[in-house]
Amino acid sequence: MKDKAIVFILFVILFGCRKDTGPNVVLNDALTDCPTSFSCNYSYYNNADFTNIKLPVQGNYRVFWYYSENAATCGPIIQFYFKIPMTTSSFEIASYQIVAGQAVAQDDDCPCCGRAILATEAIGGEIKGKRTDATHWLINASVVFGSTYNKAPVDTLVVNQYFAMEKLP
Repeated sequence: MKDKAIVFILFVILFGCRKDTGPNVVLNDALTDCPTSFSCNYSYYNNADFTNIKLPVQGNYRVFWYYSENAATCGPIIQFYFKIPMTTSSFEIASYQIVAGQAVAQDDDCPCCGRAILATEAIGGEIKGKRTDATHWLINASVVFGSTYNKAPVDTLVVNQYFAMEKLP
């Protein structure tokens, strides 16, 4: 009887005290590369927020920023921000949160293009992340962009990358 009680107690200790690991961040195949001929930035800022898409500002969130630019040809610039509470070590932003604009802002720009850039907005997707060490987060993002005119999908941005901490500008 004593042996059964000890086994029962060990069972409760081993399986009853699981640490919550948060969402399961799974990379699709491998880390994504920056597009050919582009320069990319994968950064995050603590105690930040975004009021417009240009630069993060002082705030109460952890803000992640993806930026890609084809500077050699004065071509397109693509960037998006998303924010999470400072207290979390893993997260998941669902499609309905992206559509509602609760956590994501984006911008497409082409300062030297001879044609107008189609106005787009985030219309769906999913973003997951988890802290991997004191200054890095692993982010798995798939954000669908659609026309602001009729919400028809026009592009999907997939980023599976480590984001590094930076100081606010």
